[in-house]
Amino acid sequence: MAIQSISTLMGQLKKSYDKSKDKAGWRVLQGMNGAYYDTFISGNNNLWQIKSEEVAGSEFVAVGAKVSRSDDDLVKIMKAGSPVPFGSITPVKKQQSIIMAGMQTYSSDSSDLLRREYLSGKQAELEQKLKSQVNKMMDDPAFRKKYSEHKDRVRRAYL
Repeated sequence: MAIQSISTLMGQLKKSYDKSKDKAGWRVLQGMNGAYYDTFISGNNNLWQIKSEEVAGSEFVAVGAKVSRSDDDLVKIMKAGSPVPFGSITPVKKQQSIIMAGMQTYSSDSSDLLRREYLSGKQAELEQKLKSQVNKMMDDPAFRKKYSEHKDRVRRAYL
């Protein structure tokens, strides 16, 4: 359960999705956990968790990890909640981004149940590591500067 940058994790998710024979079976569940969003993505019999914090309107810092093998019980939890559209654009390289879009299930109760009851005993440790990484990025002046520069570049690209 190595914690990865969001760009690395999204690259792995895309490769797994592209190889998947059951693309319709992929699921996304999101819910709030205090000030953080927990997003769980299941597909190809795997489960990934992304922890993110909003830094500006619809802009987040995030880290994630592959946390478990997926099974029928996990998929059942992933389906519980309200269906809402989701979208994500993750920069991977200077001129390339991964775009995810579709319908997700939104339920803080389901994501909390998944996080507490169904994932391994290492979940509490992972939870702390994910929060720590997000906080570390948010507190790092160099990251804040790079993030601000990135936002300016992206904003100029659409003008």
